[in-house]
Amino acid sequence: MAHKKIIWTSWNAVAEEYISSIYSDMNAMEEEFQEMMQNQEMPPLIPMFDKVAANVIHTPWGVYPVDSMFKPSDRWDCWIGSTNFSITNGIKNTLRNDVEGIEALRVLGRYTFVIGVPIAFEFKEVRKDIEKMLCVYTEQEVMNEETQATVNLVKEQLKNKNYWSILVAPTGKVDYVVSDSLDQKYLDGLNELVELKQLLGGIILRGDNG
Repeated sequence: MAHKKIIWTSWNAVAEEYISSIYSDMNAMEEEFQEMMQNQEMPPLIPMFDKVAANVIHTPWGVYPVDSMFKPSDRWDCWIGSTNFSITNGIKNTLRNDVEGIEALRVLGRYTFVIGVPIAFEFKEVRKDIEKMLCVYTEQEVMNEETQATVNLVKEQLKNKNYWSILVAPTGKVDYVVSDSLDQKYLDGLNELVELKQLLGGIILRGDNG
């Protein structure tokens, strides 16, 4: 099982590039039209009207005129999130109800969603909250039969110790730190497990005393 991650792409940047290309094409068309008029040539009216009719942008929330102030890229800071894990109904509800700063949400597929962040919020903070909530593992996700047997064996060996913590990574790696007291050595070892969890993903199981 791979470490859960979300890759972000700015929808506003994509929209801006597309709209800029439209206006660039329109300027080129206008120059061509003026040149034809100066040369007293008949302009290609049908292609021109086709180009004008095409001045819309298809967004995750529908089709908008490129000059509309209500199109998503003008209302919100929009970002596409691409995951390596399935976007379930539970995840959709978490994004909609539990993350501050998401005003618009659209799930595009099993591994892709789009959010709109209003101007009163910073995307980098919203992103941190999303990844903190979504890029985590449950015990059921990281435990297969072999891993569970290893964890049970480690727990049995540590049951008489006052302090212990066990890292269970999605790769199947099991590591632990143990001590009779909450000393600096134990705390340093626990910090190393936390750092390893951030790198590999997974969960940390702890004894009754933490």
